[in-house]
Amino acid sequence: MGLRASKHKGSLLALYFITIIMRASFFISLAVTQSLSFMGGGLLAWEIAAVMIVDNIVELSLASFFGSYSDRIGRKPILIASLFITASAAYLFAIAPTAAFLIAFSAIFGIGAAAWVSSSLTMIADMSSENDRAHLMGYYQLATIVGLAGGYGLGIILLKQTIAPNSILFMAGLACTVSGLIAFFTLKETQTQTQGDISILGLIKKVAMDRQILMLIPVYVPIIAMYGLLVGYGGRIVEEHFDLLTGTDLLYLFAVLGGALILGTVIMGNLSDRYRKRRPFIVVGLIGFGILGYLMVAYADNLPGLWALWPVLPLLGFMAGAFPPASMAYLTDITDEEARGATMGVYSVFFGTGMIIGPLAGGFAYSNYGLVGMAILVGIFITIAIIGTYFMPERHHKEEDSTTESAN
Repeated sequence: MGLRASKHKGSLLALYFITIIMRASFFISLAVTQSLSFMGGGLLAWEIAAVMIVDNIVELSLASFFGSYSDRIGRKPILIASLFITASAAYLFAIAPTAAFLIAFSAIFGIGAAAWVSSSLTMIADMSSENDRAHLMGYYQLATIVGLAGGYGLGIILLKQTIAPNSILFMAGLACTVSGLIAFFTLKETQTQTQGDISILGLIKKVAMDRQILMLIPVYVPIIAMYGLLVGYGGRIVEEHFDLLTGTDLLYLFAVLGGALILGTVIMGNLSDRYRKRRPFIVVGLIGFGILGYLMVAYADNLPGLWALWPVLPLLGFMAGAFPPASMAYLTDITDEEARGATMGVYSVFFGTGMIIGPLAGGFAYSNYGLVGMAILVGIFITIAIIGTYFMPERHHKEEDSTTESAN
């Protein structure tokens, strides 16, 4: 089984494409807000931070609601609404007269993200099986990364071409509007169950009290916090400490790491499905990403030492690619079908929480202890996540054991 063999191939391809557009719309908008040409002189640092914090707080506050609501009424209506909500946020960013309005409008981005993540992940979970779940989830994560990096980079490129910031925001909104129309005409509803008398609050409680879900907190939140740390301070570290690298060097470094990550996501996702194992691949991904993040921070002031390790860097990037598909497949494996949307909403809560903790903790560590503090913080996050993985039961392994015992 795989994307080629899936009977949902058309819907999956459309969903991956729409994911890129949706994520790019937000990160193009984020790049514009950080520009000195925006709002006649640029926003203050705390105002840019406030835009991100408000977006993430709203997302984690509403994700479980939208996920549970999709269990009640279906996935497609929530997903389509999320695209038009995101488009409206981009349009409002373009006409915001002051930073206060911009911060308020960022809450609309948060609403769109909460509805999008919970509904889109649930649709992929609905369209997957245990035989292809990890690599289908891996493709989703790749689409998210492409939208994030591509959108942010495109925003910067368009600004460098002296295109007006407001025009860029309108284009981002238009792209998201078009993706909403594509979703309306191409995606099919994937929910097949009716939820009877189970209320939205009941679905949320069902997931929130699930012991298997609670055991994911020390694994998922620290690793996402590390993503947030690197996203929030990676640019500053590069600017302040990688000054010996030329633009070509940086392009080569990130191209190698990005290519290794993509290759690792595809191959490791397929292996996770083939061997019906998630936890070993989660651990491999954590180790790879943790060591890579540590080296990039620890060697920022010792570039010759970093270059001496270059054969190891793509290997670590490849290992890091094991985490996204296996972790998302595991989350689906332990989910009851009737509460699948609510569970994906909980994942969005994990994501939003990590994206708040990471930048805040990173800011404290970097401001007070510099690169050493950042390196220690990365080590702490990864150590917590790896220890937490030990307590996660392997779902397929347990099912095989119980089947064997029944046969005997």
